[in-house]
Amino acid sequence: RTVLGILNKNGTYQERLTLPARNLHVVPDCVKTENAAFAEPLAAAFRVVEQNLVPAKTKIAIVGDGKLGLLIGEVLGRHAQ
Repeated sequence: RTVLGILNKNGTYQERLTLPARNLHVVPDCVKTENAAFAEPLAAAFRVVEQNLVPAKTKIAIVGDGKLGLLIGEVLGRHAQ
């Protein structure tokens, strides 16, 4: 298993990096760059729900107010409804 910047693969702070072509996705022209930047962190937030790490309606605290923390809060909040 290889995870960019986490497991067996240098992260984006490297001067150069390589990725398998299957990891790359074409962003349609109708999607703004600002919106496309949220695709990966939003997918990571949904992964929390998919893994059933937090049962629905469980009270939690999210430490950190970065992009990923806020998206996880949003996804879990909507999942609890």
